[in-house]
Amino acid sequence: MTTHTSRSAPAAAPPTRPLRSASESVPFLRPARRGRPLARMCVWAAVAAGPVALIATFALPRSVIAATEPRPTVTASLSDTDPSGIAALFCDLWLRSDGDEADGRAARAVQALAPGIELPTRSGAAAPTPVGAVVAVRSARLGDGSWSVVVAAQFGGRPSGGGAEEKASGPTVVRYFAVPVVVSDRARGAGGFTVTGPPAQVAAPGLAVVKESRFEDQVPDDGALASTLGGFFEAYLAGVGEVGRYLSPGTELAAVKDSGYVSVAVDQAVADSGVAAGAVPGDGVVVRVQVHVTASDGAGRWPLMYAVAVTARAGRWEVSALQAGAEVPHAGVPASSNSGSPAGGAAK
Repeated sequence: MTTHTSRSAPAAAPPTRPLRSASESVPFLRPARRGRPLARMCVWAAVAAGPVALIATFALPRSVIAATEPRPTVTASLSDTDPSGIAALFCDLWLRSDGDEADGRAARAVQALAPGIELPTRSGAAAPTPVGAVVAVRSARLGDGSWSVVVAAQFGGRPSGGGAEEKASGPTVVRYFAVPVVVSDRARGAGGFTVTGPPAQVAAPGLAVVKESRFEDQVPDDGALASTLGGFFEAYLAGVGEVGRYLSPGTELAAVKDSGYVSVAVDQAVADSGVAAGAVPGDGVVVRVQVHVTASDGAGRWPLMYAVAVTARAGRWEVSALQAGAEVPHAGVPASSNSGSPAGGAAK
């Protein structure tokens, strides 16, 4: 008998996936293979950069890596500023103002410097005395930004008209006023100045004690030094001749221009050494002389005084320094130095 063995039907095969070509698989495989090595390299580079940057920082010169620190600007405190100019301006305006004309220019200017200040009141019985020059002569700091400034004011002495030949109207009188001023740093711009009260009239300053003059030896009028001084001042003040011919080598001094003087005469010369009275000494000897000069122009004669240092050279005296308004340097200071040079000229 024939035996038949039953077999189950074979399972259905899964659907066949289409194969990718080599050209299609490479783009997907390469990023997966290279991504991890690149990440590792970045991590190690970051770790290594720390020590390398630190070493480079210490290796570089300090001047390259250090930033320049800004220097603070030092500004002088305004409270240390002498308010003499403000005090003189206020006093000038106050003396010209009138309380009956509160809207006048002078009154408004006074109120700008000193709000609420009391103004003088004019009397109609007599014409007001004209105010001339007003200048500050002394100032003292009292503390807390407060100052007291003494101001000199000239009254009278002005011509009554415009002609130069007319007589002055009344005698000239000088009065002194103390002006209180407060200075503040808090205001913007030029700072703050406030006059805190009306001027107070005070006594005139006393005379200062003057030390005894060291010029005692009279210079002969017919000597070599008198001749040098006469020629020098004629050239210096009146433009007669050249100043340079009377100067020592290395000394520079410009003549006065447009002085208007038509003649200059040396009235008196007094030296600090008896050497000036005799013959010219050897080269290099320095003598200091106080010279009284009279300069004349069309308006009159003007007495002037100078201090001069002269140096002997080649049998003649030469001017080596000129000090106008003060004595020339003492012995030991080079005569050609310009220490303490005044207005009006000094040798260099």
